[in-house]
Amino acid sequence: MRRKQQVRHIVQPKSKSRAEQLKFLAELHGEIQRAPQPKALDLKKFLIISAVVVAVSLAVVFFAGYRLQAIDAYNQQVEETGQGAINTSSPVYTILRIVAFIELGIYALYAVIRLIAPKRRKPNRSIWGDIGIYLMLALVAVAMAFPLVFSVCSALKPLDELFRFPPKVFPQHVTLDNFSDLLVTMGQSWVPFLRYLTNTVFITVVGTFGHVVIASMAAFVLAKYDFPGGKAFFSLVVTALMFSGYVTGIPNYIIMSRLRMIDTYWAVILPAFAAPVGLFLMKQFMEGLPTSLIEAAHLDGAGEFRIFWNIVMPNVKPAWLTIIIFSVQNLWNTNASTVIYSEEKKTLVYALQQIQAGGIARTGQAAAVTVIVMLVPVTIFILSQSRILETMASSGLKD
Repeated sequence: MRRKQQVRHIVQPKSKSRAEQLKFLAELHGEIQRAPQPKALDLKKFLIISAVVVAVSLAVVFFAGYRLQAIDAYNQQVEETGQGAINTSSPVYTILRIVAFIELGIYALYAVIRLIAPKRRKPNRSIWGDIGIYLMLALVAVAMAFPLVFSVCSALKPLDELFRFPPKVFPQHVTLDNFSDLLVTMGQSWVPFLRYLTNTVFITVVGTFGHVVIASMAAFVLAKYDFPGGKAFFSLVVTALMFSGYVTGIPNYIIMSRLRMIDTYWAVILPAFAAPVGLFLMKQFMEGLPTSLIEAAHLDGAGEFRIFWNIVMPNVKPAWLTIIIFSVQNLWNTNASTVIYSEEKKTLVYALQQIQAGGIARTGQAAAVTVIVMLVPVTIFILSQSRILETMASSGLKD
């Protein structure tokens, strides 16, 4: 007897596009096979399997931990009494415990992927490919977050834990003494701590605002208008990206000295206005704006400044938010010791670096200084990271 062929249910597409209609007709005539639909997740069975896997893994972890404690107690007793032989099987239980933790982590990742699979876009890869990708991303995330976590944990450790070897990541006795000692040390300075903070905030705010405005205006002209020498000027800007601040330090000092701005805030602020990275990002991003939008504004009678401020700037918000992050990070972390000599005009970073140079007794305060210095740039980056990704993704696109 012939086996009955399974009846395939082909649904007519709701879309009226020609490609969808042709695909429907091809499936209807059997010219192409419809992709098999994934099986629905049996939630009850999945929960039972998950409970068994978690229970077995935790049982192995606790059993290995119990055996390690028993072996350590036995070996300590042997060392004290001198009777018996040292038990050397602890590495076996340690490896067993590590394997159980790894297995539990992999299954947890598999469970998450299975649960969110119906709600996500279906890529052309298996679930094990997803697990490999997520494991790689998790390792990269841990490697990138570890310095931040270690810095914060070090600032919360007492002095005896800071000098412990081998060092431990997390503090056993959390304390805020490092921050309180830092405030006491700053309070003993003949220049108030608030003065250093005010200087840094002023330089950062004014330098960032001027950098964003000047870079945006120059980028608008370079991106949307043709004039003699425009391409050569932009090539000069791209070339300037290759030079770091250490290379341009001496020319900046000579220029500021000729302008009689040494030992003033403007010796730091004016070079920040001319940073080439802001102009490059804004110009590349503005090239993606439709030129017809600007032409329509011209036809409606809008002036150049109104077009720039009311039309262009709101549409390039991701770009200037990215510039703000880069500029704040650069200005906040500068000590300006080469161009500012007066103590009452020094920046916060300079004062904190002097505390870090205080020797072993100020190791805890140095850890607190590291956290304070990185707090503002990290906070701004976290609040605006999506805008940075959008800028980097579309900076090379053109209309």
